[in-house]
Parts: sequence; C-alpha cells; structure tokens
Amino acid sequence: MSDQVMTVQLDDPHVRRAGVIVGVLFIIATAFLFLGEMFYKQFLDAPDVLRVAAQNKPVIVLGLTIELICILAMPLIGAFIYPVLSHVSVGLALTYFFFRALEGVILVSVALTNKFSLLSLSEAQLAGADPTLAEAAVMLIRAQNLWGDTAGTLYNIIFALGALCLYGTLFHARLIPRWISLWGLIAIAILLGIVGTAMLIPLPPWAPLLIVPIAVQEMVMALWFIFRGFDFQDITHPHPPLTEIPS
Repeated sequence: MSDQVMTVQLDDPHVRRAGVIVGVLFIIATAFLFLGEMFYKQFLDAPDVLRVAAQNKPVIVLGLTIELICILAMPLIGAFIYPVLSHVSVGLALTYFFFRALEGVILVSVALTNKFSLLSLSEAQLAGADPTLAEAAVMLIRAQNLWGDTAGTLYNIIFALGALCLYGTLFHARLIPRWISLWGLIAIAILLGIVGTAMLIPLPPWAPLLIVPIAVQEMVMALWFIFRGFDFQDITHPHPPLTEIPS
C-alpha cells in the first residue's frame, strides 16, 4: 500500500487547541518568572538576607509560588507541543520535551529549593541559630544558584539547547513565519554568547539586558500560537496521523 501524504488543516481542533495551550504556557513560563522575581528578588539578593528575609516572608512566599507555576509550565510546553513537532521529527520533539523537563527539574531542585532555604535560614537566625554557620550556608546556596538559577550558567545552557531544537524545527518546517523562528535562533545565539563570556570574564552590569530579545520573541511567538496556530502547508512528506493532545 502506498504512503499517503499527510494534510493537517489549520482549523483542525487538535492543532488549534495545541496552539492555544502552548501559547498560554509560554506566556506563563516567561511572564510569571519576571512577576515572581518582583516580589522576592530584592529581599533574597540583599546582602543582609538573613535579617530581611524572615521579616518579609509572606511576600517572598507569594513570589516563589508564582515562580513555581512558571516552572511547572516549562515541561508542559514540551508535552503539548510534542504531537505537533513529531510531524516534523519525533526525535527532535522528544529532545525538546527532554530539555524542557530538565529545566523544571533543575529549577525546582536547585533554584527554588535554595530560595526557600534562604528564607528558612533567616528564620533560624532570628530564632538564635549560629550566625557564622548561617552565613556559610548562604554563601553555599548562592554559589549553587550561580549555576542552577534562572540566571545561572548550567540552566541557561540547557534552556538554550532546548530552544535551538524548537526554533530549528519551526524554521525548517515553516510551522510559523520564519522571521519569528529566525529571531529566536539569533536571540539564543546571543544568550549562549553571554553564558560563554560569563564563564571566562565578569560581565558588565548592563549585560542582563541582552536577554530581552529572547523574552520578547517568546511573547510574540506565544501570541502567534494562540491567534494563528501552526501552518502545515509546507510539510508534504508522509507522516503518521496527529495524535490526541493530552488533556
């Protein structure tokens, strides 16, 4: 029996639902990260964190809860976009899901846990714990976060590898306009350049502004997913039928 060419319509309910869900998850994963930091960053990054953290516990917990929602959205992006990307390459779809899931594992096990630990240390010091030991613990936590936090080297390498997989697939298959995919590829290249440079020399204070292109690009792409969805008209080789989007 001869192979049949797969055709996926833009109004296919599974495809449209995938686009909307993935777009919303991208907005949550990006916007909630910055929103959460607005609540806790000034306290947990303060030089006297052991003094100020416990005094601002409700605000810090709120910010970290918002960040947890952001982290949970990351592997869900990989899960819900998998049936779409698998029409181009099952291997690339699985690889992207793997990197997004790994992001979540690192952020929960390192970054988020460490931030809650800073809050616990602050409370312990107020209760009379040895300040010398507490300060040593703070130094260790911050050293770990230099690698595993959202601004950390290891996390950003993993994020960049997953993003290259996604944007390369979208660009190759023209699932969205190529200028959006190319924007993402260029922004990720800039991010990798920042990460590589930071491993060798100290970065200037304005260096974090160079991550703005990828943050803006993800919001533009998310809106495209929500309102326009995926375009399969350039995929003309045989594919298996689109699987059900997880509910």
